[in-house]
Formats: sequence, C-alpha cells, structure tokens
Amino acid sequence: MYLTECIPTEIGAALPNEHASEEQFFMKGWYFGKRAGLAKDRRQFGSDSRQLPFEGLDKNSSKQFIADLKSIDGGVLRELRDRPRAAVWFQHDLLRCARRLIDIDKNSELLEPLKQCIQRVALPREVLTSKAVRTATFTEIAARMDNFKVDHSLEIARESSRLFDAEFVQLWSSIYLVIPNHDQTAALSWLHAGKGRKPLPIRSIALLVQGIVAVDDHGAPCSTDLVIEARTQRLSNRAPLAFDNPTTTRDGVDLAIWSLTRRAIRDYDSSTESVPFTEFRKVDMESQDLFRDYGSLKHTTYAAQCTLCHRRSNSPDEQIAGFSALRITSNPRQAANGERRQLAETKMQRFIDKLLLK
Repeated sequence: MYLTECIPTEIGAALPNEHASEEQFFMKGWYFGKRAGLAKDRRQFGSDSRQLPFEGLDKNSSKQFIADLKSIDGGVLRELRDRPRAAVWFQHDLLRCARRLIDIDKNSELLEPLKQCIQRVALPREVLTSKAVRTATFTEIAARMDNFKVDHSLEIARESSRLFDAEFVQLWSSIYLVIPNHDQTAALSWLHAGKGRKPLPIRSIALLVQGIVAVDDHGAPCSTDLVIEARTQRLSNRAPLAFDNPTTTRDGVDLAIWSLTRRAIRDYDSSTESVPFTEFRKVDMESQDLFRDYGSLKHTTYAAQCTLCHRRSNSPDEQIAGFSALRITSNPRQAANGERRQLAETKMQRFIDKLLLK
C-alpha cells in the first residue's frame, strides 16, 4: 500500500533538476510551476510516509493482497492485540486503503476482505481510550516548540477542508494559535475582530496536532491518543518574496512537519505510558514525495506543496499570513474542550457507513 512504481501525473518545477538558479526560479508563483510526467519520470514512491501513493492493484496482485489480508488472524492477530498501538496504526492503514479504493472506484473485490480485516484487528473502546495507545501529548509537543506557550495558546475550531476531514483521512486534528507577547485573551480578541482584524504579528505560530480515529470492536469510531503528526506554521518576517528570503515559502512563512515513525510503534510496547516526541521524524521541507493525497499524482517538494496554501503574499487574505485555518471563509472560532475529536468521530461515521454499504 505504501510503495508504488508509477509515472507521476505532474512534475513540480521546484524539484532541483527542474529549474535553473534560485535567483531565476524563486519568484512570484514559483510553487505553481509544473509539467506533465513522462516515461523517464517513472520511479518508486512511498515508504514510511503520511502520503499514500496507492492507486489500486492488478489482478494477480489483488489475489495476493486478499491472501495477505486473510493471513491477519491467529497468532498474528493475537500479537497485534498485545501491541495496541501497532493494531491501531495497522487498522488506520487498512481504512486509508479502503477509502482510496472507494474514491478511485477500483478493486471492488478488495473492499470486503479489507472490511473483515479491519473488524478483526479492532480493539475494545476501553483499550482505545487508554494509555496503551498513547503517543506524544499536545503538552509535550508544545514544550518542544520555540516560543510556544501552552497557557497562551488558543485552540481553533473551523470548517475543515477535505485534507483535515476525518471522513476522508481518518484523523482528528486540532490547531492551536499563539500570538507572541500576548495571552489567550488577546488571541481571542484578534479572532473575534473578523474582517477588522489587524495583520498577525511577527512570530505568531500555529501548531497542528493529528491523531488516529480508530474503529472499535463494535464498529464505532473512536478518537484515540495515538498522535502521528505535528505541524507548525510561523510568521518569521514580512520581507518581500525573494530567493534569499530564508523561509519555507520564500516570503516570510516557515513551515515544519514531524511524523511518528512506524519503527517507534514497533519498538515501544503497551507497557510504556507514551511514545515520546523524540521518536517523531522532522521532515526536510526540501525533500520530495508523491502528493497523491492532495488530488493527483504530483511529484514535488514539501516546501512547494505547502506553499500553495500557506504563502503570505499573492493570496486573497494577506493579513493572516498564510494561516489558512484563520480565513473568514473557514469560520474560525475558539474550540470547546473535546469539540474537534467529537466532530472527527461524527465525520468518521460517514465513512464507516459508506464502507459498510460497499
């Protein structure tokens, strides 16, 4: 599921071999540059990544996959149940695979074996809500972020895009905003100002935390404490867009991503209270991936892909400096305690219902 050989539909101009000098390339619209994929661009994509390149299987591979799914039983199943974090993440992979097949309308013969395996590896709700599946907490992650004060942070509720909708990604997500040198009250006042909001101050930072919404042994969605990704967005400067602006977007916004490795899930058993944030791998923003989850088989860099939505300049709402969750159209507001996880379970139920009908 996480290793695919293919020709990308699009090749991003941000790839090192796709553009000339930085002085010529990092100008207005650099993140939009692309060309159609060619036979010479064929390669393998995937591995331990949040990006899922899976696009279905041929007839022979499909038969083998069904056999593999059926083999998740007996001793293998007992081992998974003894290692709840591994069981939850494995189930998440199966759910994502089923979601992709439904979206692309391929390999319908795989959906029933996938459903059965998802049900077999499901854990009781009391396990899913216990420390046996916990990884790094919000407090621990926030403590690792420069200038991020937990007691000054404001959790933001908003209308989520498909990329953060549990019906499609099987994850809950929470975003916390800190405005430097101000407490939570100031952040709330800024949020309530609506169209009259002043530009976000320099060094404002948003922290996004994402965790798995599992399916319990009764077929119900359950937002777990198995956090697998954290992202930050920081407004570092308002210098003009330029190749020598030392930020991810080249116009003042720095972006960072940390992903939990599967190795850590294997190495930590359920007796440990949590998997520490030190086990999360920081993604090099100039590294490459196949961003199929964003709509097409596009091969580009993390920096270019993220800049599409989170740039400061040449956007319709420059005062929010690329903090897309704060757009007026997203209806940003203070989140109630637990609101985001409850919403994710509601959205996840829609996918469960759809999968059951297939």
